[in-house]
Amino acid sequence: MVFWQILAGILGCFLLGWSINLRRMSVAQRPRFSRQPSFRFSAPLLGGGLGLAGFGLAIQRSLLWGGLSCAISFILCWLLLKHDRYSAVIRILYDDYLTLKKQNPQSKEFDRLFSIVKSRYPRWSEDRMMEICAGKDIRQLVLLLLLIEYEIHPLNDMRLYEKLKARVDELYPQR
Repeated sequence: MVFWQILAGILGCFLLGWSINLRRMSVAQRPRFSRQPSFRFSAPLLGGGLGLAGFGLAIQRSLLWGGLSCAISFILCWLLLKHDRYSAVIRILYDDYLTLKKQNPQSKEFDRLFSIVKSRYPRWSEDRMMEICAGKDIRQLVLLLLLIEYEIHPLNDMRLYEKLKARVDELYPQR
């Protein structure tokens, strides 16, 4: 039955995508088991092997159903890896900023940034919000809010920090 091979292929793709997504999280947010070297190497290998074996057997039995399920799984995995939560938060913050700028063109930069921080963290004191906004532009504020929200420490997660910094610059280029 082709169903079981397709299911094994989908399970393998899920395991591979899941392990990659765990690696993309900050060290503070990763579950303990995902930090073990045995998991870091065995989960992607097992997922990739299971995916290849499952889809390979499914394609041998039925080229149409095996190929279709393989293509759909790879498209979904690609979308999962391309559209991460960090990029979504960056877009949301930039959209909020551009909306505030459009609604109040005469307002100062600091007031727009303060409004964004106040909407994201209403329980913070005004002193804390002012400290976060002082001397920053929107790109610096977005990066700082990402670091705070996802508990990213630049020294522990230097690779993730550099990727986020590049992503922030890419989504909102210097004007």
